[in-house]
Amino acid sequence: MFIRLIKKEQIKLIKTAIKKAGSERKLSKLLNIPNTSFYHYKFDQTALPIKRFNKIISFLKINKKDIKIKEYLPQNWRQRLGGKKCVEVKKANGTFNKNMRQLKLLSSKRMKSWHSIMKRKEPEKYYTIQYNRFKKIGGYKYRTKKGEAVRNKFEKEIADILINLNIEYQYEPLVRIKEKFYFPDFLINNSIIIESTMWRGVQKSYELKNKINNLKKKYKVFVVIPKTLYSYYKIINPNLILGLDNFASVAQTFPKKGATGRASDC
Repeated sequence: MFIRLIKKEQIKLIKTAIKKAGSERKLSKLLNIPNTSFYHYKFDQTALPIKRFNKIISFLKINKKDIKIKEYLPQNWRQRLGGKKCVEVKKANGTFNKNMRQLKLLSSKRMKSWHSIMKRKEPEKYYTIQYNRFKKIGGYKYRTKKGEAVRNKFEKEIADILINLNIEYQYEPLVRIKEKFYFPDFLINNSIIIESTMWRGVQKSYELKNKINNLKKKYKVFVVIPKTLYSYYKIINPNLILGLDNFASVAQTFPKKGATGRASDC
């Protein structure tokens, strides 16, 4: 950390110390501070490191409270100052925006390379990292009966039904179907997947249909929706459960906590 004194206070302090020691060279030896540093300090060309400041006022037997301090500066204040001046110069000569574009382009290339390498070499790790990043900004504000954070009220109600029925589940686990990775809403007994949605729109139903076609290669898949949304999702009718009451009835056929083996088709 550095210390900056009010105008001319530092000049006065250093000259007083030099006078007491007899010369800059003698003061340098007494305080173990390079002679060249005193040259800059006595003309107020740079701020004083706090340790050297303390040495000087101790040598002069001055109380720190009697010194008029302007501000304290962080250890990297010179780098910050240099960075600001560099930006000012680049803005003045018109190269700042160009350099920023080059940096963004370089950063983009590096990120694309990282994504490509991770997808190819460590896909499970890659998708887990990406999904965890997404979840941090996803706004999981609702809590189930066991305190688990979920995305929305509909998911909370589904989770609470499973909890009441003593059915163990995983929430948004990573599952893999050949080269594709998914994070379904609920996974039960590693054999049953529950997806849920309250989204009003046909586009979502087509996305779900494609997802189900892949997931059902390995899992029994159900999609729970509010009854009022049937017209949007009727294209995935064989997999639909309309409303929470119907879901509770179907869920009673799921394996209870502690059950072993894969569930049969429901």
